[in-house]
Order: sequence, then structure tokens, then C-alpha cells
Amino acid sequence: MISMTGYGSSSFEIPNSNNFLEFTIQSVNRKNLDFQIYVPSEWSELEQRINEWTKGRVQRGRILIHLKINKRKANSHGFILNELALDQSIQEMQSFCQARSIPFQIDGIALIKLNQLLKEQEALPEWQTVESTILDAFEVAFEQWQSMRRKEGQALENDLCERIDRLSDSIFSVGKHASKSSQSYAEKLLDRLRSMDLELDLDDERLLKELAIFADRSDISEEITRLHSHLEQFDDCIQAENSVGRKMDFLCIEVFRELNTISSKSQDVSITKTILECKNELERIREQVQNIE
Repeated sequence: MISMTGYGSSSFEIPNSNNFLEFTIQSVNRKNLDFQIYVPSEWSELEQRINEWTKGRVQRGRILIHLKINKRKANSHGFILNELALDQSIQEMQSFCQARSIPFQIDGIALIKLNQLLKEQEALPEWQTVESTILDAFEVAFEQWQSMRRKEGQALENDLCERIDRLSDSIFSVGKHASKSSQSYAEKLLDRLRSMDLELDLDDERLLKELAIFADRSDISEEITRLHSHLEQFDDCIQAENSVGRKMDFLCIEVFRELNTISSKSQDVSITKTILECKNELERIREQVQNIE
């Protein structure tokens, strides 16, 4: 079981660059699947590739994926030295000067100015050239995000198991008590008729038929059977490894419908009280199910 709530992040240095990329993935519960992907404008085409990497690995929820490009932190003097770019630039200038017999000499001040110029001119490389680094960073963030979702999903599973067990015990108690309710209800109807000093012919087929109809209206055995079936399916969902959130949503609706039917049929105060407790427990289950993928 996996929760829809999670967070993951990663940071990778872009090769041959003063930049590093930072991935963050976060999600919250949502009935359907909703992707929001944010990438630098220079890498706008990368959005489709990230969508492909994620497709099929998430079933529902609101997923926010951010890719940011940050400058490498300066050293203790607040100065970033792009050694590779400086070496290449100096070699090119030396070659240029030698080819034209121009004296070439560079000092510290010139190096600082050249480094600043290179920094201002530095642009992001084409994302295709560093795609493997981007994918590595994405997978690290994605696995952190999945790990958090699995951990929270385990906590949800433990809580749901306890609540479903309590609900199942209550339904069993209602069913056991209701097995005597129909006959008891018929007897109460007869007692009420007798208290009105009416002459009753217990051999009258019409009277017995009406009593049977009234008693049958209070019979909840079918609802109890369906409730046990729904709760068994809840257990199956908890044991399943695939996405079960939508199915559990549906089961919550069906269980609530059966509880309502029992509540309207039952003439027994103790059954009505137990059903109210079941509805409260079901509402807590439903709230937890809203967070399951």
C-alpha cells in the first residue's frame, strides 16, 4: 500500500559547468492523476521527457516536479574560478597570438577579468548533452519520494487493519443480534394488537401474512451478508501490491449504503446504536483511504 503524500529531492553537479541541478518531487492526495512539471525555460523540451520517465509509475495524486539550476557556491573568498574554461580561453589566445607573432602575457588582474567575462557569457548546455546526469538526479529524487510514500502507506495500512477489524466485529455482533429480530418484531406486533383489545384469529391467513410482511421488512440478513463481503474485499485491497485507492473509495460508499439500509430497517435500539458507531468508524476509514494511491 502506497500513500499519495511524499517528498524527495536530489542535487547533481552539471559536468564542465559552474551550475548544478536540483530536483524536488512532492505530492498530495487527489482523486485523479495531475502532473505539474517545472523546468528552466532554456530546457522547456525536457518537460516531455520527464513526463515519459514518470508515466506508468504513478496512478493518482497531484505530483509537483521542480527542476532548478543553481550556481555553484563560491569558495571562502566569495570567488568562483572556472578553471576549465580559463585554461581553454588562455590556450586559444596563446595560439592566436603566436600565429600572428603578437607578444602574449597575462597577469592576475587579466585572469580575474577574463573569469568574470566567462561567467557572464556562460550558458546552460543543451539538455540532451547532460541527459544522463539529469536522469540520475531524477531517479534519486524519485526513489526518495517513493520511499516516503511507502513508509506512510505502511502506517496507513496498520491503522486501516485495526479499524476494519473493529468494524467487522461490530457487523458480526449486529448480525448475531438481528437473527432473532424478525421473530421478536412479529411478537411485538401481536402484543400491540392484543393491547388494543382486538379480537385476533391466529389462524387467519391474512393476519399471518401481514405479520410476516412487516417482520420481513425488518430483516437485515442480506445487508449483513453484503457487508461481510465488502469487508473481505477491504482485506484483499490491503494485501494487494497494486493501486487500490479507487476501489477502496468505492467500497466505502457501498458499506455506508448498507449501513444506512440497516439503520432504516431495524426497530432495535441496540442495533441502531451499533450502526451509528459503525458509521463513525467508517468515516475515519474513508478519510484514511483518501490518502491511498
